[in-house]
Amino acid sequence: MRKKVLFIGMLVTLLFAFSGCGTKNEGVVTLIMSDVQEGDHPTAQACDKFAELVKKRTNGKVVIEVYHGSTLGTEAEQIAQATVGGIDFVRVSSVAAYYDDIKAFQALYLYSSEDDMWKVLDGEIGNEFLKAQQLKDNGLEGLCWISGGSRNFYNNVRPITSPEDLAGLTLRVNTDSMFAFLESCGAKGINVSYNDIYNSIEAGTIDGAENNWPSYISTGHYKVAPYITVDEHTRIPEMIVASTESMNKLTSEQQQIVRECAQEAGQLQRKWMQEYDEKAIKAAEDAGCTITYLTKEQSAKFQSVAEPINEKVSAKYMTIIRKIKAAQ
Repeated sequence: MRKKVLFIGMLVTLLFAFSGCGTKNEGVVTLIMSDVQEGDHPTAQACDKFAELVKKRTNGKVVIEVYHGSTLGTEAEQIAQATVGGIDFVRVSSVAAYYDDIKAFQALYLYSSEDDMWKVLDGEIGNEFLKAQQLKDNGLEGLCWISGGSRNFYNNVRPITSPEDLAGLTLRVNTDSMFAFLESCGAKGINVSYNDIYNSIEAGTIDGAENNWPSYISTGHYKVAPYITVDEHTRIPEMIVASTESMNKLTSEQQQIVRECAQEAGQLQRKWMQEYDEKAIKAAEDAGCTITYLTKEQSAKFQSVAEPINEKVSAKYMTIIRKIKAAQ
């Protein structure tokens, strides 16, 4: 108990130290960035690259110190700090708590391919989301999009080639859309803790789950759920966001450099994520997993089940969803 109290005390002290970061030392502005992923993950690499580019292009006048893992708390805690300038930059998987419309990206089978997603995000729609007034109202600025990979079903019972093959399975999911989708297929969704998925599959509480390739491998889920179907039902892009309060501590020239460096780091991260995916797929193949790649006709069946679910669960965002589909 004493160790726990000491740890919490140290964390509080650390956050107080970061409050009002953007400290100046002989013309040098030092800023803090956080990312819950560990240092070898593509998103963590992007944060490091972003910091490196900013330091170089400001001639060392803006220094960004990057903290990986849970050093500065959970992702929700980190972005909450950013809204008040306690943390200057954060890599986040979602800003839905501060920008409701971004939930449109949770729609099922929203894109036909990775390229289609980037076509949307690199265009007018993506720029509108990054510069959204609702983000500004919450003290945040979107700097760039980064890849969160695509999510797929995996289980320990059988290969999945059609929605009917899901019938009777119990899978771990955590969004309203996924619960509704499984129910439509005669399957059952259950939201167990992410850290409990492996043990739950092993114990038979659930038959599998859904996630992206890197997570499938890094968690060891492939060892207990060797059947994976590459249906790519969701592609939810991630962001690097800045605290508006922190950006205002920089000159207009420095702010522009920060935005440009974030965009460049984001472009590189896409390549790193693809390489990360390829390594994960190779690991699954080497482990003897059964990987099912859907044909165009098979994919269409999954999409037809998802359409009415999107209309119902994501009804509030259908105008945006239709705009995204039209832009592909």
